[in-house]
Amino acid sequence: MVVMSLTLRTMLALDVVASGRPEVLAGQDDLDRVVRWVHVTEVDDMEDLLGGHEVVLTTGLPLVGPTADPARFVEQLARSSACGLIVELGPRLPALPDILVSDARRLGLPLVALHAPVRFVSITEAVHRLIVGEQYLGLEFAQRTHEVFTNLSLDSADASAIVAEASDLIDAAVVLEDAGHHVVALAQHEQAPGDLLRGWEERSRRAPVLEEPGPSGPEGWLTCPVGLRGSPWGRLVAPGRAVDPERTAMVMQRAAQALQLSRLVERDATRLQFQAQESLLQELVEGRVQDEADGLARARALGMRAAPTYVPVVALFEPTSLPDQIARQRRARAQLESIFEALREARVSAIAGGIGDERVGIIMALRSSTREDTALEALARALPARSVTPSPSSGPVLGVGRSSSTLLVAASRMRTVAHIAEAARALPATSAPWFRSTDVRLRGLVAQLQDDERLLGFAESELGPLLAHEAERGGGLVDLLRTYVRLQGNKAAVAQAAHISRQALYGRLRKIESILMVDLDDADSSLSLGVALLVHDIRQGGSPA
Repeated sequence: MVVMSLTLRTMLALDVVASGRPEVLAGQDDLDRVVRWVHVTEVDDMEDLLGGHEVVLTTGLPLVGPTADPARFVEQLARSSACGLIVELGPRLPALPDILVSDARRLGLPLVALHAPVRFVSITEAVHRLIVGEQYLGLEFAQRTHEVFTNLSLDSADASAIVAEASDLIDAAVVLEDAGHHVVALAQHEQAPGDLLRGWEERSRRAPVLEEPGPSGPEGWLTCPVGLRGSPWGRLVAPGRAVDPERTAMVMQRAAQALQLSRLVERDATRLQFQAQESLLQELVEGRVQDEADGLARARALGMRAAPTYVPVVALFEPTSLPDQIARQRRARAQLESIFEALREARVSAIAGGIGDERVGIIMALRSSTREDTALEALARALPARSVTPSPSSGPVLGVGRSSSTLLVAASRMRTVAHIAEAARALPATSAPWFRSTDVRLRGLVAQLQDDERLLGFAESELGPLLAHEAERGGGLVDLLRTYVRLQGNKAAVAQAAHISRQALYGRLRKIESILMVDLDDADSSLSLGVALLVHDIRQGGSPA
């Protein structure tokens, strides 16, 4: 809620003033000055009577008569920072002197003529009632602002919550940026993110960083530094021109203090950047960002450059059994930091964030001159090596999805990429630095689901009788079936691989068919047995021949 201050424009709209048929003769562009008080005078010496920001009411006595000096009178008001002069016309003063009007225009002093009589006491009562009421509401607003940010500090609220509350209080968008002019938190209010953040870094650099809250830059942003005096680490920005600059500045200053307290508690400069990127990535993956321009604007504001190619990657770390939630959070934080550090070392432009237990999602933005494999190699080299111990330094498995020319499509593939990483982790140890879907295929899926009761039941129903026969009598029928499936039923090739005659092969295949009660020439039977053998071999820790 923002309380509007009384201005000369709003004062002229009051019924008691409007009844006098006011006409603005000078200073039309300065009617939005805040009115502190209303002063009625019929003397021509006002120098010591005004304190600034008053509206002066008169019936014109200082402007008529042999000793009147209209030019001197209006100059006094301008020097005293008066908000304006309202003169009631009448028989004594049917029109304002031309010199008064011209001097008021030259000095930028609003000059208003009332063409009908008005009781000045009614004006002063109405205006002073509004001013006192507005001052009371201002105190109430200040108290509410203090309570809001005090409670946020006590609750250890993060930057997003603090910025959101500031936005609600001033009823406008608020942006928190770091020292590099990258957006780390945003409360967009009723504005589209794409419009609000388009070209943010360039626009922000045109708005100088001030030491105190105040307007800055060609767009009239109201800004407030965040951090210790002389060494700010960020800045709060209310884009656009503030409706009530004084109250907006107060809210921004209290928000800045809350952010600094939050930072002192956290003692980590990169936390805000992590949170902002993670929040955006989750919104993209969940499909809550529907407009490509909005997504790109937000990503660019976080430091990721626009590019012709976007590649989704999932870094899957070793599972952990840590029972303590705080310990798990610290571990996840360490993993995310390792990804950010690797991206910096590899000089890969990207956004990244946690997308589930032990998973960090990454969207790489690649220039047309950068090959995808080159970027992946640089990232893999920068990451710690994989380890069998569940420690933060254990390197992850990298799953890589299909690239896209759009950010939103790349993000939509993140869940599939997570599956690829899960499947790759279940494969036998390999030196491969990353995995695509063509690397894991069916074997990867089966490896991932090997403990699923439904899969085990399927494998047992397909192979159980043959495995029981082999355990009791031997004979190598399981190995022969494996060879038959691998060679896609080519009997001549199977006989050669098994070093037996065609006739002997036919007999053994009929034996297998009899035990399993299947037709090996049936494509569905061959496929089902192949999957069942794959499940069996993976669970035995072996590899299909």
